[in-house]
Amino acid sequence: MDKTIIEIPTELLNIARLSADEAKTELAIRLYRTNRLTFEQAKELGNISGTQLIQQLWEKENQFDLNDFLSWASHDLKTPLNAIIGFSKVVLKGIDGPVNELQVTDLTAVNVNGQRMLALLSSLVDIARLNNAEVKLTLTQVDFSTFIAEVAKRWTAQNPAKELALDANLLSPIIDAEAPRLRQAIMGLVTYTSLFIDKGSIHLNVADDASGINVTIQSNGEKARDKNVMDGAMHSFFGKSIIELHGGRIEMMQEMDDGAMVILSLPRHRD
Repeated sequence: MDKTIIEIPTELLNIARLSADEAKTELAIRLYRTNRLTFEQAKELGNISGTQLIQQLWEKENQFDLNDFLSWASHDLKTPLNAIIGFSKVVLKGIDGPVNELQVTDLTAVNVNGQRMLALLSSLVDIARLNNAEVKLTLTQVDFSTFIAEVAKRWTAQNPAKELALDANLLSPIIDAEAPRLRQAIMGLVTYTSLFIDKGSIHLNVADDASGINVTIQSNGEKARDKNVMDGAMHSFFGKSIIELHGGRIEMMQEMDDGAMVILSLPRHRD
């Protein structure tokens, strides 16, 4: 059988913490699991015995990958939550009969918390897809002046208890972006800064220069006593990931004495 020599830089193996033999074994297992090699061919490529190959396969199959799990199980996880939300709405509307004041209070709590759980699950699925590099952008030309005004309007409608002030001054507002994902990312970053204050306001400043769009989000006010760490972590991760997919970067993400600040930059055109 003819042989092909593949050269792998030693520094890459060192970064991956693999020896040359381990790299061959990993390749053999991956090709066997995707049905590209037979069992015998995988043994030959990995230069291992059948027993060793079976052991390696068992270890790989029994590793629980949360990212993969969320990607394929999201529908089954969301279905019961949607049922809870839907039926609680039906009962609240009195379709199944009258409900008293106490029942309305309890059912409202069920509905609100069900929607929160659904939102958290959707965020976890998005994070899993980002971790698995499954998110691909479809870019179109977006007028960032109009876009950021809509972001501010939507966020204010969803968060009426905290004031959001927008100051946008753009000379060249057209950028390449996938508007829905970028909107979700920036709204999430605004929410991230809002988690650091109980009372106060958020300032959203947008300007541009030769390199692209610069956005500063800063919350100021009465420091939050109990920050929701999980929400903050998810909003910051998702926002950072989507900004980077657009070719941008988070320049700063920092808690302040009276709130928090996020500074990000976006290029006008994705390389």
